Amino acid sequence: MRSSARWEAILRPAASSWAIPRAWALALTLIGAGMVVAGLAFLYLWLGSTVTMLEAERARLVLSLEELSRDLTLLSVQVTQAYSPQAIAERAKALGMEPFTEDRTGYLIMEDDEGSGG
Repeated sequence: MRSSARWEAILRPAASSWAIPRAWALALTLIGAGMVVAGLAFLYLWLGSTVTMLEAERARLVLSLEELSRDLTLLSVQVTQAYSPQAIAERAKALGMEPFTEDRTGYLIMEDDEGSGG
């Protein structure tokens, strides 16, 4: 009888040695599910912080754009004032020049490539 028990042990499939107890399977399943939930929570929080960072950057850029727009308006006004006829006349007087009168001013009409004036 002893020899038949030996043969049964030899012929028994080896797959049974890889069997995982039910408690271990449940524990591994719960750990795996917990890791998936933790990963999804991390991604959710990371995405929220990224969106918040991008919104703050956008607000900073909007403020910078408004400041640049104000600077552009201010510089445009300064250029308009600097090149106004009154400002040019004042600078000319400061340099000792006097403006031309209408009788001393002549206009030259130049023709373009097609022969029409203007």
